[in-house]
Amino acid sequence: MKFVSQLENITPYVAGAPIEVVAKRYGLERVVKLASNESPLPPFPEVLDVITEKFSDLNRYPDSECRELRAALAERFSVTPEEIIVGNGSCELLVWLSLILLEPGTEAVFSDPTFLVYEEVTLGRGATPVKVPLKKFANDLDAMAAAVNEKTRIIFLTNPHNPTGAYLPAADIARFAGGLPDDCLLVLDEAYNEYVEEPDSQAGIELFRQMDNVVLTRTFSKIYSLCGLRVGYGLCPRPVREAIDKVRQPFNVNLLAQAAALKALSLENRLAERRAQTHEGRRQLYEGFERLGMKYVKTQSNFMLVDVSGLSVAADDVPEELMRRGVIVRPGRPLACPGYIRVSVGTPEENELFLKMLGDLQR
Repeated sequence: MKFVSQLENITPYVAGAPIEVVAKRYGLERVVKLASNESPLPPFPEVLDVITEKFSDLNRYPDSECRELRAALAERFSVTPEEIIVGNGSCELLVWLSLILLEPGTEAVFSDPTFLVYEEVTLGRGATPVKVPLKKFANDLDAMAAAVNEKTRIIFLTNPHNPTGAYLPAADIARFAGGLPDDCLLVLDEAYNEYVEEPDSQAGIELFRQMDNVVLTRTFSKIYSLCGLRVGYGLCPRPVREAIDKVRQPFNVNLLAQAAALKALSLENRLAERRAQTHEGRRQLYEGFERLGMKYVKTQSNFMLVDVSGLSVAADDVPEELMRRGVIVRPGRPLACPGYIRVSVGTPEENELFLKMLGDLQR
């Protein structure tokens, strides 16, 4: 079997270990997963009710156009349904954008480190990834602007940044976008937007309305607690959406996912409580790290980086040691953050257990 040459340089994405696998591996009765930036809370009860109601319709294909959900999203953001695209998670949108814009001889610019999928989709198209180092754990917009040239087709910019959680002011992003060539697409990945405390957190929507070369992506996986159903969406210029429709699989978003996302969107007023719980969880972890004398990176998301280089075991071994104790976190080295782990904000009980286990590893 001879595979395409682009695969040679691609490292498969490795997700966090499932709870069941870790429990069986170490013979544990309780395992806490704080590795994948998931919400520790289940979907809203009303969403679960809608999912149950739709079970009897599973003999039918879902709406391939996601018409109801697109209409609701368009109303929510004051755009047209033709400017909304819905995918099997926001990762599918990244794949589509690479399919319609990247080819050998073109380039995509993004930070280093950043969300691993950006590099995967770039290499998968035979295009060249241009990695720009972070500056104090945040996207360096000046350096990214300097990396743009006539070969650049896409700039992937995540805000808050993954894996650091750092946040860029909207005014800085607007200035950056204004200096880009017209044929260079800025993909503003706002997967964690709903956790941001800053007053300019929704300015990305206005930037999309003002410019013809901006795509904004978000997801129902995080604060809406629908990771397991995989629903992401994007605000995109109409020509971009029309191009995507040429490469998009039919029926790409399943029936249960569409129904759940539509109901979740109608419960927007219920997000404030979940946002507040996440903010309180961040404060709890900050205080815990300070008690333990550990360095960390302040975040505007539901996860954060923690420096584990001074513990009783090597930093690369910390995730395994925590798993043995029933806490799953994300290793830093695969995220290009050696010496750190990335931890998601859990419930107060989960956060406290994690801090206790981390304390057990101190010298």
